[in-house]
This record gives sequence, C-alpha cells and structure tokens, in this order.
Amino acid sequence: MKTNDVIDGISIKINKLFGDEYTIYTNNVKQGLDMPCFFIKSLPSSKKKLIGNRYENTDNIVIHTILEESEDIIEKLNDISAKLYGLEYIILLNNDILRGYDMKTEISDNVLLFFVTYKYFTYKNKAKETEMESLTINGRVNNE
Repeated sequence: MKTNDVIDGISIKINKLFGDEYTIYTNNVKQGLDMPCFFIKSLPSSKKKLIGNRYENTDNIVIHTILEESEDIIEKLNDISAKLYGLEYIILLNNDILRGYDMKTEISDNVLLFFVTYKYFTYKNKAKETEMESLTINGRVNNE
C-alpha cells in the first residue's frame, strides 16, 4: 500500500459523496481548473519501523475545495465541509478499509481546506536467504 492508494480511495469516496458535478484533481494543474473542484494533496508523511518487518505509515492529506465566486460561497463551503467528514472511512482499490482521524477544516480566501490523517501498517518482505544444497559429513569416533 502506498500514499497514491490512499489518494485513490479518497477520490472514489469524494465522487460517491458529491457525484460527477465536481472535478477531482490529484496532480498539479498549471492552468485552467474546471470548477467546482477538489484538489487532493499529500502533506509530509511518515513511516515508523515496528517489531520485525512491520511498519506504521502515516499519510497526512489536505483537500482543497474550490468553487466559483458567489454571494453565498461561505455557506456552500460550510455545507461541503460537513459532507467531507464522510471521509472518516475510505475503501481502497484492494478493498482495505482505512479510518481517517484528526479531521479539521479551514476556510481561507474562499477556499475550503480539509485535513485528514490515515494510518496503516505495511510489511517489508525480507530477502530469502540461499539455502545450502547438500552437506556431507565424514566423521569417526576417537576412542583413545
């Protein structure tokens, strides 16, 4: 599992929550955003080694919601903010379920920022050691 898998799961859940009315971006867009839209971005993440070959991964995500300017844009962003809390559980393409926590929102310059963190565990496969093919032992007992 990787951060891109988490972002894909978020994209799928946002599409379920809001439908096809919103464009969802996961890569940088140089010009010409189709509004209304969501822009999903990974923030600094971490990977912590645990016992054996287990790792705890933490993905911090921010979702920007951009709407066209209107008189009631703040009200619309507040409504969207309430719906984005539905990202508490996402289903990944491999059918794993992740729970988001530390969710919070902020509206800055008429753009909604929704922050969420997902933790998950991964395993690192150890390289298989080469086994000896055969071993022959010759010995005798010394009775002296």
